Amino acid sequence: MDARLIIVDGYNVILRSPRLRPDETRTLRDSRDKLVNLLSWMMGGNNVRFLVVFDGTHDAPGRDVTSGRVQITWSRPPATADDIIRDCVEKWIGGDEHITVVTSDIEVARHARAMGADISLGDLFLASAFNDTPIKGKPGEAADGDKPVSLSKKELQEWAELFQRRTPHASSAPDERDASDD
Repeated sequence: MDARLIIVDGYNVILRSPRLRPDETRTLRDSRDKLVNLLSWMMGGNNVRFLVVFDGTHDAPGRDVTSGRVQITWSRPPATADDIIRDCVEKWIGGDEHITVVTSDIEVARHARAMGADISLGDLFLASAFNDTPIKGKPGEAADGDKPVSLSKKELQEWAELFQRRTPHASSAPDERDASDD
C-alpha cells in the first residue's frame, strides 16, 4: 500500500501555526489558501493526496473543492470538522490508501489511532514543512481565546502514550462472530 491519504484538521492546524494564523495582515481565507497551497506544491509525492477538513457554519457552509491532489471539505452544522474526520477514517481505513490524520486535537487523534490510522501532531507537521519550530507560549494559554498555543504537560503525556500504543489496522483484527460460529 504505497498510496497515502493525509487528512488535515484545517482550522486546528492553521490556528496553531504563526505562519498561517490570521492576523492584521492575513484574513482567515488567506490562511486557508496558504495551507492548501503549501500542501499542493510542497508535501509528498504523486502517491500522496490530502483531504483538508474545515468547520462550516450555517451562514457560510463553504464549498467542497478538489484541486489536484488536495480536496477541501467543509462540515455542515450540526456536524463539525472533527465529526467529518472521524467518519472519513472509519470509512477509508483498510482501503487502498494508508491513512494519516494531522491534528492537535487529542480526541480526534485517539479515534484515528484506535481505528489504525497514523497520526501527526499538527504543530510538528507544519514545523517540518516550514522548517520551523512549533509555537511557543504558556501551556494551555490561548492566542485567540479558542485554541491552546502549546500543549500542557498533561497533554504531552497523553500524546506520548498515544504514540507508544500502536494498534494494528482494524481490518486485520479477527471478527469475534466468525470465531464463535466455528
